[in-house]
Amino acid sequence: MRKRRTLFLLIAAVLFACLCGPLQPARAADLDKYDIVIAGAGTGGFSAAIQAARMGARVALLEESDWIGGQMSAAAVSTMDEGNHLTPPSGIYREFLSRMQAYYVARGESVGTCYWQADSHCFDPSAIRKILNEMIDEVNSAPGAKGHIDLMLEDRVVRVNTEGQTVTGVVTARGRKLQSMILIDATEYGDVLPLTPVRFRSGNSIGSDHSNACTQDITYTMVIKKYPGGVPKQLWMEHEPPEYQKWLPGLRAQWQIDGNPSGVSLPVNFADHNAYRGLPDSSNPDIYISTENRQITRTVLNWFNDFPVHTDIFDRDARAKILCEAKLKTLANLYYLQHELKENLWSVADDEGYDTSFNRDRNSCPNIPQEFKAIEHNMPPVPYIRESQRLIGEYTLTAGDIRREHQGEPAVSGFADSIAVGDYADDLHACDAESDLEGELEHLAERPPGFRSGPFEVPLRSLIPERLDGLLAAEKNISESRLANGATRLQPITMLTGQAAGTLAALAVKDGVQPRSVPADQVQIALLRSGSILAREPMPDLVLGTRPWQAAQFAVAHRWMEVKGKGFAPREAITRGEAATILDRVLELNGPESASANYNVMYSKRMLTKATYSDVPLYSDISAAVEAWHASGSVPACAQSAELFCPDQPITLGQFADSIAAIVASRPHAQARDRTALLRDVYGADDKPLTRVDAALILLNSRQ
Repeated sequence: MRKRRTLFLLIAAVLFACLCGPLQPARAADLDKYDIVIAGAGTGGFSAAIQAARMGARVALLEESDWIGGQMSAAAVSTMDEGNHLTPPSGIYREFLSRMQAYYVARGESVGTCYWQADSHCFDPSAIRKILNEMIDEVNSAPGAKGHIDLMLEDRVVRVNTEGQTVTGVVTARGRKLQSMILIDATEYGDVLPLTPVRFRSGNSIGSDHSNACTQDITYTMVIKKYPGGVPKQLWMEHEPPEYQKWLPGLRAQWQIDGNPSGVSLPVNFADHNAYRGLPDSSNPDIYISTENRQITRTVLNWFNDFPVHTDIFDRDARAKILCEAKLKTLANLYYLQHELKENLWSVADDEGYDTSFNRDRNSCPNIPQEFKAIEHNMPPVPYIRESQRLIGEYTLTAGDIRREHQGEPAVSGFADSIAVGDYADDLHACDAESDLEGELEHLAERPPGFRSGPFEVPLRSLIPERLDGLLAAEKNISESRLANGATRLQPITMLTGQAAGTLAALAVKDGVQPRSVPADQVQIALLRSGSILAREPMPDLVLGTRPWQAAQFAVAHRWMEVKGKGFAPREAITRGEAATILDRVLELNGPESASANYNVMYSKRMLTKATYSDVPLYSDISAAVEAWHASGSVPACAQSAELFCPDQPITLGQFADSIAAIVASRPHAQARDRTALLRDVYGADDKPLTRVDAALILLNSRQ
């Protein structure tokens, strides 16, 4: 009887399995397949993941620590490093700021608590982490969304799989095998690059640097706060930490009770220090701003604890010891604060959420005595890394590209494939001698004096490897020189380059092509729709995010049109002569060289001996463009005379659109653009004088 019952149960189980399937998902073998794998959930990796998922991609986001947000939350550099105010926040960084400000407004707190100015953006790391997690949750729970982010904390890439010159997937430290079409290295150190066949830079060397050259200082920060009722016993430093005497002379030269009456010149007092790195304090019912520096009750130790490092930090076997030494220097700062500066109500903040099992178990340093462990456990899980190993890509951004000749002015170079605009100075923390630079790329003479900020552009090609497919860079590891890295390593620009990498990856997945095959125009148009600034020239006379703003950004970034005065001058009419130059650049009427805004030749390539129009002689600056336009057969007649071009007369909206449509239609294999498509979002009759914004809209429509 028992045997029959057992047999019956066995048969029933088999039938149930056949009818209902296994208890695990039927396609469990497919769970390791993703469109995009992103290594690193810092500023760049997070932004890449959000953007790609919003565009429909399925993303695996790996983070080695147990915190997302990288330098601005996991490393507690939560005072946003913004440059010149002529460049407004844009893209996903602008969205992030809006959410953070709303968070603090709801709590009646100010975010203007740092950088000695009330219009700064300063946040608690724990609040940043909360907002970033909410953004991921929103993507994953959006109704009908195809995209998704699987966040995998405390895991990292240990092997990259390739087939020929194409990345196909990764293996992680936890044994996950993830297949993907695109892998994005968004780690703080550029850890994925050496696992692939790509060429990369380490310090001033190409490839892994075995001579151990210097790189920028790191900083192991610490969030500290004031305890009005007294510092908890476990957070008070009764004894000097190891190596305290080593750092004491430097601390005394930088930080004193009386400070420097002249301002922020060293040495400073504690109040001036706090005005630099002050944070909002939710535990304090009083509201303060940076200029009220003596009222600040929460700040970050991130000034006098820079720690010198070399390229051996990119070696995992050496890294752990280096980071533990950096922690000791920050503990020295805290001891100095409590004892020599007599700030006995201050210690590490115990409410940021850093005291986790990861910090206690996997991130605990053997060189830190047990009496300081409660403090160490409340330190950030990762340090502030300023310089990464860097991809050698299709284009390497250098100091010459981002040089600002005057404070606040745009950089000297622009890129037709621009995907992000930063505005920070090229600020290296140490390791900035001529011998430390990459001599084949740049020299100190290309670095402007002082702390000179102003808008600069980052090209799409800096995200793409020279040859390897299936890989992109997004963080401090994009293709750039050391000096350029000094300007592109900050939170705003790393979020924007990360957003661009996510956009490029999502478009490549959607079209089933490699990233290098995705037209830059497509990436730029998607970024413009997300409110990302692409052109280095300020345009305060247009509303960010609107269709006219998108069109102006597109036209100026491509160097088809220039800004005028202090803006785009959207309502200014365009003359026939200006139209000739624009058409020459957009449609390359004189060949690819004419697409450049610097193209200025007296004679066309046809070496004409006689000008077609008597009012545009061959020596005229616009002669080449006018003659090429005439050769296309699409020049609208001048009302005064057929022998005249009338360069100073306005061109009409309809004439401009008709010329573009005619020229494009005459070219083999060109995608035709009829008048209806070209005039989308352009309002007014055909005989209306063409304005600059109308021209920009028509040009944008011609590329969509």
